[in-house]
Amino acid sequence: MALLAEYRCKATPARRVVEVYDSDACLSDDDAMAAARRLVVAGNGYHLYLRSLQPDIEVEVALRVWDSAPDPPAEAEGHVPVSIESETGVLVVNQLEYGPAGEMNLPRPGVYEGHAW
Repeated sequence: MALLAEYRCKATPARRVVEVYDSDACLSDDDAMAAARRLVVAGNGYHLYLRSLQPDIEVEVALRVWDSAPDPPAEAEGHVPVSIESETGVLVVNQLEYGPAGEMNLPRPGVYEGHAW
């Protein structure tokens, strides 16, 4: 298993949420955001919403692309499968009330399956 790409940035979870989406998919999804309140991470295929327990405290977002799925870290309290489609090959990490925190260039456009923990 090889790490193909990694991106890290700091983000402030306004309203306790950080969003990750394809750079062309700017419309939000209220249903997916509501699901993230229950599930911690939820999405609609083009957006992922990551819920924090505390608002307005900077968090680190790490996005990694592997050639095969790694096992979750031993210290992870849980994990959930996620999927995101990127038609542009660029993912945006967004802070709801503050704007984009950063952008990740993916190895190629397409559908990425993974796990959040």
